[in-house]
Amino acid sequence: MNCPNCNSKFVAKIFWGLPGDYEAIEGQVERGEIVMGGCIVTENDPEWECNSCHHRWGQRYD
Repeated sequence: MNCPNCNSKFVAKIFWGLPGDYEAIEGQVERGEIVMGGCIVTENDPEWECNSCHHRWGQRYD
């Protein structure tokens, strides 16, 4: 998947909410596979973030 803003392939899934066990996803965060979205979760949160330009897009589905 490429960023629709800058076309970078360095894209991460956004993790919304407070992780119960941060150590379980810490490696993915360090590699840029997951970015932390914050603890306030709404019905209109994006699913993806570009690690290059920080553009967020998509629709989060639970």
